[in-house]
Amino acid sequence: MFAVLLFSNAPSFAQKAPPRHYESWGVCPFECCTYREWTALGDVPVHKDRSEKSAVIFRLHRGDAVDGINGAVVTEKAGAVTINRELHDGYIDGSDQPQLSLSAGDVVYMLAPVGEGSYLFWYEGKVYRSGNNLAGMPGVDGRGAKMVWWKQVRNKTGKSGWTLSQKFQHVDACG
Repeated sequence: MFAVLLFSNAPSFAQKAPPRHYESWGVCPFECCTYREWTALGDVPVHKDRSEKSAVIFRLHRGDAVDGINGAVVTEKAGAVTINRELHDGYIDGSDQPQLSLSAGDVVYMLAPVGEGSYLFWYEGKVYRSGNNLAGMPGVDGRGAKMVWWKQVRNKTGKSGWTLSQKFQHVDACG
């Protein structure tokens, strides 16, 4: 009974920093990035799983067409950004209004770029998409973060697998 009373009155604290190896699924991490037909610009190993230790199940060669079908940005170390002025930011799906009122000294953690200067970021246990107000903060570009972008691709015979390679053309829909 005492334990129930003790813990029922304890404040709940949100996790300050995101977990290591946070995975942002479906993210295409730069402006105009799109999953569609891509062309290999060189030798590209494609692994069975999202691990460079995983077996290579096929290789793409320069000029090979492949479908970019999905991806995951894995944040191994989030970039910490200390807010330097009061601002309203932090969008969630289905809302066109910022959800957060941030104050000078608050810390947000950059998880993954999502294009057009926007990032997914972590604040007090939740993930938000940044807007224009956060864009001006020093460090918001994620340079302090360590991220890798795993791309799931499917070749013309229907085999699919994962690669870290950046050797693709037509990933950028803007040009």
